[in-house]
This record gives sequence, structure tokens and C-alpha cells, in this order.
Amino acid sequence: MREILFHDGNTIPQVGFGTAAIGDMHQDDEHVTHTVLTALNAGYRHIDTASFYGNERSVGAAIKASGIPRDELFITTKVWDTQQGFDSTLKACNESLDRLGLEYVDLYLVHWPYPEKTKATWQAMEQLHSEGKVRSLGLSNFRQTDIESLLEFAKVKPVYNQLELHPYMTQKPLVAFCESVGIVVSCWSPLGSGNWNDIDSSEKPVNDDVIIEMAKKYAVSVGQIILKWDVQQGRIVIPKSESESHIRGNITLDDFTLTDDELTQIDNLNQDRRFGDDPDDAWQANLDRPVPSR
Repeated sequence: MREILFHDGNTIPQVGFGTAAIGDMHQDDEHVTHTVLTALNAGYRHIDTASFYGNERSVGAAIKASGIPRDELFITTKVWDTQQGFDSTLKACNESLDRLGLEYVDLYLVHWPYPEKTKATWQAMEQLHSEGKVRSLGLSNFRQTDIESLLEFAKVKPVYNQLELHPYMTQKPLVAFCESVGIVVSCWSPLGSGNWNDIDSSEKPVNDDVIIEMAKKYAVSVGQIILKWDVQQGRIVIPKSESESHIRGNITLDDFTLTDDELTQIDNLNQDRRFGDDPDDAWQANLDRPVPSR
């Protein structure tokens, strides 16, 4: 599996497995463990979770049950808005490590920009980094202005920014900015097909005629076309699925290559259409959505 090099010298598998809302959001049980273990058995070595997902215990159980050596895995988790701030971020990371059953995570992210807490949160993350509890530091849903502000005081620079990015929401200016300052872009909900929103499936990119025709041409799934579009442009993808066939298909991307014209065709599907929350104000609503206490 191809890996991407961070500017801090660490590497990350380009295709990861997302764990948000396996079953349901905050579900933390044997179904989650089985699904993550299925992904690990299929060859995934990059697993993305978060304190807010409420499933770190089940993810940790899958990691343990897999028997895969720790140094062959790349594990990401995140600090939620209600946990931001210096002392609370330190506490949040230690709690995540405890739930995961790990001594360190490979990547620790600020889940959403919360501007008044960013500096204190990042300074706590830098301390966690110096203590070896996190190997790399990154961001999620950060806008260009958020990143510019952070870079003014950060001693340890972010390596990664995880964005809502799919063919209907390409975020090209933000992607270009991230790349210009050495930040690797990752795509959450890369297929734009999650069942966590109320948007009809007919309005999602997996049902776009342009992508469907490419899937027919290459005899692959529409999901594989979209993931290949990202991978060929150097982005990280973290698709989630609960179907074993889709789990395996999403990591099987080496048997075909999209042409430059096809990449452009998919780029041109952009509608600047978010299916998820808007980072301009998400933190305000998130303060009323605490991390599960269990």
C-alpha cells in the first residue's frame, strides 16, 4: 500500500479506514470491533477514529484481536470541541489512549476549529508530542484563516488537514493552500455517500452519470473511481463501510489509472456543496454535543 511522507519524517498509508458511525454514531460494541477487524484483515493498516465517535474501546479491541504488530499500524484519533483547552486536551488524549489500549497514537487531530481555544489546545498537543504520546500533529476541518493563525505560534507544525472533500465539494483553493505550507490533505466522507445526513442518495456523487460511466469503462465500482481520483492527486482517503465486499473494494485501487482528462471531468463536478457541518460555525453546535462518558 502506498504511503505518504509527512514533513516531520513520519509516513501514513494513503488509504485508511474510517470508523465514524459504524452502526450508529457512538455505537461501541462487538459490531464495531468486528467491522474494524474485517478491515484490518483485508489489509488496512491506517484506522481513523475520534473521541466523539464514542467507539475507541471497540476500535482498540479490534487492534488487539488482530495480532498485528503495533509498529505496522497507523492510528488516528481526535480531540473534540468540548475537550479543547490546555489541561482538558491533555486529559482527553490520555483518556483516548486508555480506551484504545495504546501507549501512543500516530496522529492526533483538532477535530474542529474552535478559534478561542486553538492556541491552548495546540500547546497541549505539542506537549503530548514531546512526551511521545502522539507521533504527529494535525487538523480537521480547518480553514485557511485558522491555519494561518496557528502557524504564527506553532512550534510543531501540523502535517495534515482532514476535510469534507468529494466530487461535489472539492475545496480546491484550500487544498492548494494546505499543500503550499506542507500540509497533507485527507478526505473524510470521500464518497459523499454517508447515511448520517438526510440528503437523498440520488443527489450524491456516487450516483453521478460521469462517475457511473467511468466505473463501467474500468469495470470497477463508483466508489473505487472516486477514491482513485483522490489517490492519484496525492490525497489521503478514509472511506467507511460495513460491507466486507466494499471494505475490500475500497482498498483495491491499483488495477486501473484515470486519465488526466477524467480527473478533470470529476474536478468539474464541483458544486461547493457540503453534506456535513460548516466549520464557520460548527464548534458552536458541537459544544452541546459532548463526548460519550462511557
